[in-house]
Amino acid sequence: MREELPISEKLLQTLHNLCATAPDLARKSEELAQVLQLDITEVERILDGYCCEGYVESFSDSQGKKWYYLTGRGIIKVCALFT
Repeated sequence: MREELPISEKLLQTLHNLCATAPDLARKSEELAQVLQLDITEVERILDGYCCEGYVESFSDSQGKKWYYLTGRGIIKVCALFT
């Protein structure tokens, strides 16, 4: 039986499951926090770290809300979680 994924990897998997794989398909950090029942600050901290690693891209909208989506490299990382 497979062990439970760390929260950081669950975040990547959630982006993948929500098809957030391009800027026009990006998801707000507050939505991700709600889905995983986490604090939005923690979600943004983890995802900003993944941005530095090239797995995720982010941008802010006119209201200052942060949006995230997986890069090609991030999609490969998520797929590797299933092997």
